[in-house]
Amino acid sequence: MSAGLQFELSDGLAQITLDDGKVNALSETMLEALLAAMAEAAAADAALLIAGRTGCFSGGYDRKLIDAGGPACDAMRAAGDRLTLAMLDYPAPLVIASTGHAMAKAAFMLLLADYRVGPAGQWRVALNEVAIGMTMPQAAMAIARDRLAPQWLSRCALQAEGLNPEQAQAAGFYDGLQVPDQVLSEAREQLQRLAALPRKAYRETRTLHNAPLREAVRPWLQL
Repeated sequence: MSAGLQFELSDGLAQITLDDGKVNALSETMLEALLAAMAEAAAADAALLIAGRTGCFSGGYDRKLIDAGGPACDAMRAAGDRLTLAMLDYPAPLVIASTGHAMAKAAFMLLLADYRVGPAGQWRVALNEVAIGMTMPQAAMAIARDRLAPQWLSRCALQAEGLNPEQAQAAGFYDGLQVPDQVLSEAREQLQRLAALPRKAYRETRTLHNAPLREAVRPWLQL
């Protein structure tokens, strides 16, 4: 794999690691590579772990493209919409090791995974669209409304508050926290735990679980 992404598949487990050496910006190129890796893992019916590099899961969409607008920004957003659907439709367990900051689209990725491990310490999770002058997209708002604890919705989606790890767990972004150097190992343990569950039952129940949100976001996605 390229575009700052590594992919491993072995014994029914897959891992995608985002590492562009910077903030793991979700450019169109990065998103297309991520989608291709997810498709390969899905074809193998592999339980999937998505991780970032140490200190940063992802800063979200490429800000330079957002600021510039135009066709390149539209293409990036369309790829991000396909990622939303790919995560909702993934046929096996999907775990995220959030190895540091998670902003905007990356924070929405957390909300779409089955189990999320975050790092204790001075890290932030934020839906910062309003803070950078963006109106929250309809599909993104539907995800936030469905997956965040109701009492946190205004602070996250409207007020664009940056949350520390404990707040992020309370809001619904994380299922568990670990010291940074144990986030990945904890996420792998959770992936193995979920992978051991009967797959047909897991897949069909995951589909049922995600169906209402999928129906809510589908009309707003550019696919």
